[in-house]
Amino acid sequence: MNKKPLIFFVCVLILGAVASAAYWLHYGHTTSPESEPEEGEELINEHSTNSVIYFEDEVPPADSTMVGKWLSVDKPGWHKVYYDDYDGEGRYWGKEWDETEDVQEEDLSYHGNGWFRWEKHKDTLREFSTMDFRDVPIAHTYMVTVVDSCNITLAEKNKRSTYHFTKD
Repeated sequence: MNKKPLIFFVCVLILGAVASAAYWLHYGHTTSPESEPEEGEELINEHSTNSVIYFEDEVPPADSTMVGKWLSVDKPGWHKVYYDDYDGEGRYWGKEWDETEDVQEEDLSYHGNGWFRWEKHKDTLREFSTMDFRDVPIAHTYMVTVVDSCNITLAEKNKRSTYHFTKD
């Protein structure tokens, strides 16, 4: 007797059995054991319509006096926008552009060149610039000397330059 057809037939049977078992394991269980209560066990709805559920918001609030669109007093055309959009790592998003350098807000790619992450602790503001091609943050540290609902004055950490902005 020829052995090749017999080996082929046995392989087809084994493959059919494996495929049937895989189908049964994947599609044969319509409900999971956890969703069905055991006999005599009561199913408890933990999220009832009549109950109140409180979820803790883990996003710390941004400094509301910083949030907004600002225009430079000394260099008209230079805009900075501080958002309260949390980045998930303790900072918030912001962006800046200078229209005197022929850069418009629409020219900025989302979270690319012109964008930065910012954080403010007491009187220290740190901005971490981003780039289109790589997320290599470049830090800029400022001392916030004036901040109110209409004005911000930022002094570079080395006190070489001071920048004045008004609410735009």
